[in-house]
Amino acid sequence: MADKNGDGQKEIPREIPFVTEQIVKQSGRKRWLLKILKTMVLAMIFGITAGVSFALVLLYVPRDKREDDHVRESITIPRDELPTASEPQSSMPSTEPATEKETETETETETTEPIESIVESVLSERSLTLEDYKTLYSAMYEVVASVNQSIVTVTSAESKLDLFNKPYELKDEAAGLIFNKTDSEILILTDGKVLHSADNIWVTFLNGVECEAVLRKTDPVSGLAVLVIDTGQLGEDLTLYPVAVLGNSYTMKQGEIAITVGNPFGYNYSMSYGIVSSVKNTAQAVDINYRVINTDILEGPTGGGFLINTKGEIMGIITKTYKSDAANGITTALAISDLKGVIERLSNDQEIVYFGIRGQDVTADIAKETGLPEGVYITEAVAGSPVYQAGVQSGDVLVDFGGVEVRNMRVFRNLLENHHSGDTVHIKVMRMGREGYIEIEFDVTISAQ
Repeated sequence: MADKNGDGQKEIPREIPFVTEQIVKQSGRKRWLLKILKTMVLAMIFGITAGVSFALVLLYVPRDKREDDHVRESITIPRDELPTASEPQSSMPSTEPATEKETETETETETTEPIESIVESVLSERSLTLEDYKTLYSAMYEVVASVNQSIVTVTSAESKLDLFNKPYELKDEAAGLIFNKTDSEILILTDGKVLHSADNIWVTFLNGVECEAVLRKTDPVSGLAVLVIDTGQLGEDLTLYPVAVLGNSYTMKQGEIAITVGNPFGYNYSMSYGIVSSVKNTAQAVDINYRVINTDILEGPTGGGFLINTKGEIMGIITKTYKSDAANGITTALAISDLKGVIERLSNDQEIVYFGIRGQDVTADIAKETGLPEGVYITEAVAGSPVYQAGVQSGDVLVDFGGVEVRNMRVFRNLLENHHSGDTVHIKVMRMGREGYIEIEFDVTISAQ
């Protein structure tokens, strides 16, 4: 209600205006720039979030489940050749005149003082003392201590349930050998038997460092397995994990000093000394003959490991699978030179090729005595194998493989390792017929084990 003013006149009420707002329309270009900026900010947020999430996931995903972000480096292990001096000599006298060089060599041999006389001369000059023996054994131990840096303990664990359905782990151990190393991987050679049905595998180095290992491949014939360790678990100084030298076991001779390392007595880093008692025995396996190195070194019932020479080179792998009953209680080893092709394939995760024969060398002397053709006498064409399905029979003599003459199992194995599963190879064998041996040709399609 309006009041009156002092002069008696009525006050005129004033209208209160409402607050008004004017909406100013933004330009189209400004609106467009704001949308782009908003999109870019959201994209950056989503990108950072995704990157962090992916990195966290990789920490918990096993390495073998991830996609490799690099090309795996191929491992190459050179093959060994038989020394010229140990090649079989022909029993036939040579009809060719001796050269001047040969005549000089013969003269030098005749005039050279026998080794026995030299030894006797040295021993007569001084008597051996206890300190001499200590020095000798100390020098041999230094060789072992150096090789032990490349020896590891491989532990496998298999998860099981007891009678009351309570979980427990069944563990097994074996010696392993660092035989190759790249910037991203360390490769371990070990006994594949301890890895059977293993759910977890880890390796303990000489310095006490433990890390997880992944099984790359196992060879069912030799029983060997190759493990892989991601070097990211070991820090930057990889010189703490040296690689052992795989020697040429064809050069090892009877009477040489032999040393066992690994776990020859059932516990790791045990060792023993002895001599090589024989290098002439072989063990027949499918598609390969292993040269067996026999020693006079006693072994433990659960022992394993490696045989080395006085230079610290790996000469053989201790085995019980291919040892004879006559060698029971003493250490025998498969010659490392016969295993290098298999180890290379295991290292590169390649298939183990399968031909399917057990064979024996037919040398020139054996051929002369028996009337057999020179080559590889097939003692068994394994039933169901590629060579068996092609029509090859036990008793045939393999003389040609893919156009290359075959004289022994070593040559055959080297030729076979150059092929892959699915390759078809043309071979020639000699088979006994009514009128003697005749040549028969076959096409064999190689498979994988």
